[in-house]
Amino acid sequence: MSLVIESKKLKRTGYLPAFLAGGFLAAAFPVVYMMVKAEEMTSLSGNPMDILMSANWQMMAMLNILISICGACMMYHTEYTDNGMQKMSVLPIRQGNMFLGKFCISALLLSAMVVIEIAALIGCASYWFPSYTFDLAEILKTTGFQIVVTLPTLMSMLVIASACKNMWVSLGIGVILVFTLSILPQDNTVLSLFPFSSPYQTLAAATENSRTTLFLSVCGVETVLFGIVEMIYLKVRRCFE
Repeated sequence: MSLVIESKKLKRTGYLPAFLAGGFLAAAFPVVYMMVKAEEMTSLSGNPMDILMSANWQMMAMLNILISICGACMMYHTEYTDNGMQKMSVLPIRQGNMFLGKFCISALLLSAMVVIEIAALIGCASYWFPSYTFDLAEILKTTGFQIVVTLPTLMSMLVIASACKNMWVSLGIGVILVFTLSILPQDNTVLSLFPFSSPYQTLAAATENSRTTLFLSVCGVETVLFGIVEMIYLKVRRCFE
């Protein structure tokens, strides 16, 4: 029920078009990149998907993060406008369920973005790399991995947005975090596990360093922990309102 309500709230906000536009913009990046550097890229040896991911995923992941930040800010901006959050606090509505509904919608749209982007990479591999062989199992693993490592960032940004009545404050915090953590060394295991940094990791790199299970486990735990933090915060905030 909360998913239906949250979806109705977002009808006139441009939330869905923003996510889809972000997905297609990120998907266009490897196409343009290959048009410019096709000869250089096709001369490299190795799995075509790994080559394309290595060359393009950093920029694509950053677009995913920025869209997730804007989406979270947009979601809670509509809640705080005209004191809507305060009015809802007197209704028989659990704000925890509302938060989880927002997270589910964001996760579904993030998944759609990643699917669009992976499809674009598959198209590039098929067109420019004659040796490429489509492997559904590997594609599903790659897609699932990229979604899971982005979920902590998505969840933490929703927590930040829910705590800030002013959308520009949460947006500023998100932008500062994404650019601060993006300049940190990505080959450092501990730093690469932080939200806003983990989305830059790829399955190929994680597998090469035997960190696939580590990333999946830690990102899953981080997502749950941020959700628990939000539930505690909502209870505490309600006591002081």
